[in-house]
Amino acid sequence: MIGFPLRRRKLWTFGNKLGRLKQRKKDNLGLEERSFISNSTNVLIVRASSFSGSPKGRLSDRVHRIYAWLEKRQSAVLVTAVTSIILLFIMHMSTVTMQINSESLLQNFIILVTIVLLLIIGTSVICKGVVPIAICSLGLTLVYAGILYPSYFMETAGELYYKSSYGFMSERSVLNAAHGYFLLGIAMVILSLIIGYRPTILYTKNRPESLEAIWQKYPIWYDSVKLVGGYDEPSVPLKSLMTAEERYLLWRYEFVLTSIYGTPYLVKPDGYVPASSKILRDKESLSMIGKSRYTGYFG
Repeated sequence: MIGFPLRRRKLWTFGNKLGRLKQRKKDNLGLEERSFISNSTNVLIVRASSFSGSPKGRLSDRVHRIYAWLEKRQSAVLVTAVTSIILLFIMHMSTVTMQINSESLLQNFIILVTIVLLLIIGTSVICKGVVPIAICSLGLTLVYAGILYPSYFMETAGELYYKSSYGFMSERSVLNAAHGYFLLGIAMVILSLIIGYRPTILYTKNRPESLEAIWQKYPIWYDSVKLVGGYDEPSVPLKSLMTAEERYLLWRYEFVLTSIYGTPYLVKPDGYVPASSKILRDKESLSMIGKSRYTGYFG
């Protein structure tokens, strides 16, 4: 009778120790899992930070900053490009009128100044798209050839012998070639500037107006708008001014053109307008006029 409770007490203490060991193992596993997760997150954080600070990322940030700087100062960049074109005209006339040796210091100075001016002009169209960049690149190449052509080929003017062939190159032909290269290059540079900055100059007079430009003429009506002039009138839903058929087709409209106190506004289909407002309709079909949600126009 006495040994039985002792045996049960021993079994209880043994089970308690076994439970504590299991709990310690679970705690150790939990700590290992938490440490592994924290280490993995640290690795991920280090990798992400190293990727964001990579040379490619820094280079793209610098490019975006340059683009933003050029976009903010478009007028100044355009004036600088036009000034560079005028200076190139002066450089071209100086190389044509003066006899410049191709190995002289003056020729090296002209080459250096020409390259700087060409780079300034090229920078002015670098953010304007592929077409202006391509046209400007060809034009700058021709301008460079037109400026330097006389100094290199004027010395070879006269009789030419090559194997069994014979020819004669006059100074007039050299100057004509230089003028042709330069003027064609300047024309291409000016065309690239027009395409990049003022493409509307190249549009025809009877060019159809875009749909977005048509709707930009009308202001958008907001339900909380308060008109100046002492107007005080209760608002009603715009749908109440429509027929049942028009309400059925209302899903096609993004805005409905509505006359509010004599001024046309673009009103949302679920908007509220003064009770005296009128929806503008087509004269022939008597259908509502408005901006389409998909194609741009319903009338």
